[in-house]
Amino acid sequence: MKGLVISIASNLYSVLSEGCVYSLLPRGLFKKKQIKPVVGDKVIFDEIKLIITDILERKSYLKRPQIANISQILIIQSITEPEFSFPLFLKYILLAKDINIPVKIIITKMDKPFDTKILDAVKNICSSLQIKLYFSSLNENEDKSDIKNIFKDNISCLIGQSGVGKSSLLNMIDPNFKRREGEYSIALGRGKHETKEVILLPYNNGFVADTPGFSSLYLDMDKEKLANLFFNLFEVENTCKFSNCSHIHEVDCEIKRMVKEEKIPVLLYNAYVKIYNDLINERRM
Repeated sequence: MKGLVISIASNLYSVLSEGCVYSLLPRGLFKKKQIKPVVGDKVIFDEIKLIITDILERKSYLKRPQIANISQILIIQSITEPEFSFPLFLKYILLAKDINIPVKIIITKMDKPFDTKILDAVKNICSSLQIKLYFSSLNENEDKSDIKNIFKDNISCLIGQSGVGKSSLLNMIDPNFKRREGEYSIALGRGKHETKEVILLPYNNGFVADTPGFSSLYLDMDKEKLANLFFNLFEVENTCKFSNCSHIHEVDCEIKRMVKEEKIPVLLYNAYVKIYNDLINERRM
């Protein structure tokens, strides 16, 4: 039989097939081949022995959170609490662009007091990248139809740091989900991890993947690829003297000149420097 992996607990896989959920084990050969099914995988299984026998070809794959066959990534960022991080925000976008999966942005907690300059910058970034931007709050009188329509006919993966309101958003679009909602700690400056695993939830003729929150994100690329991908996003022509220019330490750098002449926003450049330094430090560990 064919089925869809909707959740994993230890080594037990919950697989949806023809309206029923089966609890299955993977075949031993997977371990020898160093492969394993992940949430979102379409699999073949033996309904008598309750064993997954094969993993069908993936259309897409995300390493973290680990999930397969998603059709879009929904970046969930709060305008405040936790504080909006432009480097992390752009890292999420780089991740989606690198693996060529469509991306949309949902900004939450719009009912909280926030800095309008941050919102203006987010709008400008999304406009320049032609990424659709949506807003959400816990205001019960707010029309949620535009956000609910995002999910129709899609397998959507929600990503965002802890405390931004992913579980609250899911409960808003469908109260039957009953996802545990974390609290934001002002003292610690971060949210609590309430979602512990990746799970697919059926919704609007598709599925929604709720994922654990994380405050850091590893980009699987070298520094040259990062530099090219980042500035290509914003259609900045790289005319630096050296093809492997980091755009940080070099003296004769065209990118740095454009920043100085305000042709590239300082906010974007500072975010790039932070992402670049994070990448270098991660590779040293």
